[in-house]
Order: sequence, then C-alpha cells, then structure tokens
Amino acid sequence: MVSVEPVRTRRRPWWRAHGLFLLALVAAVAVRVTVMVAYRPVLLFPDSFGYLRHTIPFRLMWQRPAGYQALLWPLVHLPHWRYLVPALQHLMGLGLAIACYAFLVRRGLPRWGATLAVLPLLFDPLQLVLEHYLLSDTLFELLLVGACLLLLWHPRPGYWAMALAGLAMAGATLTRGAGTLIILVFVIALLCLRVGWRRMVTFLVAAIIPLGVYSVAYHQQYGSYAITSAGPRFLYARLATIVRCHPLQLPSYERPLCPQGPPRDREVINWYIWGHQRAPQWQVPPPPGMTQLQMVKDYDKRVVRQQPLVFTRSVITHFAMGFAPSRAVHIGGNPSEHWLFEDHYWVLDRLIKNGFQPPSARAGTSSNHAAATFMTRYRTHLWTPGPLLALLGLVGLVAAFGVGRSRWSGDRVAIGLLLGACLVPLATGAAVSGFSWRYQMPQLPMLPLAGALGIAALVRGRAPGRTVDTPLRLLDSTAAALARLPMPAGLRSGLERGCERGVVQWLLALLAGVAAGVVSGLVVVRSGWADPAHCAGGGLVVGVVVTVLLLVSRAHAARPLPDTAPSSEQPEPAAR
Repeated sequence: MVSVEPVRTRRRPWWRAHGLFLLALVAAVAVRVTVMVAYRPVLLFPDSFGYLRHTIPFRLMWQRPAGYQALLWPLVHLPHWRYLVPALQHLMGLGLAIACYAFLVRRGLPRWGATLAVLPLLFDPLQLVLEHYLLSDTLFELLLVGACLLLLWHPRPGYWAMALAGLAMAGATLTRGAGTLIILVFVIALLCLRVGWRRMVTFLVAAIIPLGVYSVAYHQQYGSYAITSAGPRFLYARLATIVRCHPLQLPSYERPLCPQGPPRDREVINWYIWGHQRAPQWQVPPPPGMTQLQMVKDYDKRVVRQQPLVFTRSVITHFAMGFAPSRAVHIGGNPSEHWLFEDHYWVLDRLIKNGFQPPSARAGTSSNHAAATFMTRYRTHLWTPGPLLALLGLVGLVAAFGVGRSRWSGDRVAIGLLLGACLVPLATGAAVSGFSWRYQMPQLPMLPLAGALGIAALVRGRAPGRTVDTPLRLLDSTAAALARLPMPAGLRSGLERGCERGVVQWLLALLAGVAAGVVSGLVVVRSGWADPAHCAGGGLVVGVVVTVLLLVSRAHAARPLPDTAPSSEQPEPAAR
C-alpha cells in the first residue's frame, strides 16, 4: 500500500493576511497625528464650556445627559488633560475601526471589502474633526456601535455579551439625548434573534439599572424623574422657526409663545433655545398650577397636533440634509464652518465675534500653519459623499427585508439592527434639535457596515459557516396553538381544515393588524401629540403594515431553503 503524506499548508502571517487594512490603519494614525499637531490642544464648541463647568464640581445638567462628563471627570484631574482628551477620542475612533473590520471579516466578507467599509471611519474629515472636539459625539458613537457589535459578534450571544451590550446601550442613552429611543431597536432585534427570555432579561436589567439610577439622581437635583428636562424646550425652538401662528387655536396664556411675523423673518433655532433666554419660552409666565416647562410642553403638543404636515415636512427636510453631496450645507445659526478644518485655530472666531466668548478664550490655544493648511486641503478633496451613504443604507434595507439571496444570508437581523440604531438617533435629532453635521456622525461607521453586509447578502446568499435566520412562523404557531385548545370535535376539525388552507392564518393576521392599529391610535391620542382624526389614519396605516408584514413573513417561512450542504463524497487522494 502506498502511503499518502498529508499536504501541509503554510498560513500567511497575520500582518500579511490583513496587510491592506494595516496600511489604511497606519495612514489613519498619521492623519490623526496631523490633526493633533494642527490644532492644539483641543477644539472647542459652546457645549464644551458647559461640559467643563459641570464636571468640576460634578453635577448633572438639565439640558444634556452626563455620560460625557463621567468620561471627563477623571481626565481633568490629570496634568495636560487638554491633550489627553482628544488623544483618547482619536484612539476610540481607531479602536472602533479595528472592531468593525474584525466584525466584517468574521461575518465572511473579503478583507478588501471589510477595509473599504471602514474607510469612512478611518479617514472622513467629519470623523476626524469630531474626535478632536471636546464634545460627546465620539463617545456616543463608540458606545452605540459597540453595543451592536457585542450582540452580533456571536450567532447566539452569551449572558456576558448581553449584559455588556445593555450597559453600552444605556451609556449611549446617557451620553446623547438623541439615543433615548434606541432601546426599542435593540429589543426588536433581540426578539428576532430569539435569544430566549433569560438573555432578554439580562440585557434589559443591565440597560435599565443605570438609567434608573441616573433618573433618581436627576430627581434629587431637579425634582423630576428623567434623563433631561430639555426635550420640550428644544422642540419649542425647533417649532418656533416653522409654526404658522395665525390659524393656531391656543389658550390665551400660550398665545405669547408663538413668534410673530412670517417664518422666514424669524430668528434661528439656536436663538429660541439659548439666545440669553430672550425667547418667549423663557419670558412668558405660566398660569396658576402649571410650571413654565409644563406650559411649553403643552404648547408643543398643540402645535404638532394642529400642524402635523408642517412639522413632518420640516423633519424630513432636516433628515435628508444629512445625505447632501456637500458638507457646506447648513441651517441658520448652526453653520457648517464649525465642522470644516481651516488653516488656523478657527473655532473661536465666530464665538468671539458675536460676543459669546471673550478674546481671552484664545489663551492656551494655538495652531501649526503647515499642518492646518494640509488639513484644510484634505477636507476639501476627501469626504464620504452623502448620496453614497444613502445608497448603502438602501442596499442594507433591501437585504434586511430578505430580497433575493439575502433571505438565506443569516445577516438580516444584523443589518436591521445597524440600520435602526443609526437612523433612529438621526431622526430624533432632526425632529427635536434640527440639522447639524455633528449629529450625522453615526452614519460613518454604521451605514457602511450595513451596506457591506447587505451587498454580500444579496450577491452570495449564505456565507460559509453562517447559519440561516430561522423564519418567523407566528401565524402558523398561533393557529396550531388554537387547534390544541379544548373544543368540540366538529369545531376542531373545521379549525384544522382552516389551518391547512391558510384561512385561519389570514384571519389572525387581520385581527393582529386591527389590534395594532387600535392600540397605537389610542396611545397617540392619550399622549396628546395628535388629534383623533390623524390618529385614526395613522392607526389604519399601522394595521395594514402589521397585517402585510405577518403575511409576508408567513410566505417567506413557507418557501423552502436551498440545499447548501456540501457533498459528502470526497475525492480519494491520488497514490504516488
């Protein structure tokens, strides 16, 4: 018998296997070093001074969560902390890029594709400038993307991963007010992942405990259980620039809150929220038995309820501005120049000119002209086009709905979680605060991740080693459970025949849609944000959507999956 020696394969060194990404990473480090040399020690924004004032001594702010203050507090006690903060934030961006690259490679993407997907995170000038600002956006991005990766790293995340993801999600909520609603996205993703009730409880407990402790601390300082109390005041400023006062039906004590004159002649959003508290919401006295904040919140509800189309159109416009081809797009009062590198330390120019900061605020800041000039040319020629990010998001959305081969990819929940966790904060910021380029930062890591996974799912289907997402069989499972209930034999026989023909499943989908529409309409009516007529139309839309999704899910579950199992026949090795 001729012996056959096993063929030994030499594995390439890791630094050669990931050489393309390592080259990009080294270049990204060099660009960040250039930024730190160009603008010293750290870039400042009006919000930066508020963070610093409330960090020493540490106290909660009414207008912003204190997650970023918790990061600053140990750093500001160290020497040269003004250099440490931007250095740490640049390391956060690099570390997040490494984690995203590793995640995509783990999901079966080619290394060159994974490298392309993290290029915006490595090189986009908006990412670079926000990492160098003394602002909460980099920490929010790290916690939000980190929570998603913790849940998606393994097909079935363990208890520790669930707990850490819950803590990271809570940290993101306590860092930026726009992250308030992201817990809903995570809960829906966990239901689709079918992690089991124990893991779900682990995630919820880890997320709710920090939020609960924070709300208790906020109550001790401000007298209300909340994360912030700024929502009504931010929304008032948002509405003040678009509301049409003449047709509004308001009580007499709220009428002075509505700005006079046509919207085009009014002040900008920032003036109505800050503006040295000269806006009506700070000056109009409340009626007896109502605080000023309660009055402003009641006014906001009346405006949204009576002019929903005006508000919706404005929100959609501000949301779409985040995908503009040029970074020069901006709204009044929040110019794009804040986020565009200049050939000098430019960030205080506007504040000093308008009297928001004294000239002494420049003390301790400096710039390197050569490095700053390079960064100015850099941002002029290199950025991630907004339409490209929008296209990647649309590709991810198509794949998340299971179109074509993506149905068998096993990545649909991952794509949906990345898209939802990105778009919900963007929409929240557009609705409550208005457009700003700093609010678009989550696009840079999350939309390319979702788009890369979506392209791979649409092209290849299931990746080697990936398991197919278990299809949801809610209607069939519910119909089978009904057939097992105690009932007369004749009724049971008819019910079983209805299940076989699909009639029972159709009726269940219709009932579920009606229930969802009625419940959603009642909830919105009780909240006061819409009148009954609009709630009836919205409830009808919700009911139709729920019914169609249930039926489409059942149709997808009924379609057989392709046989992708490898053949058991292996060729015999040739004898020497």
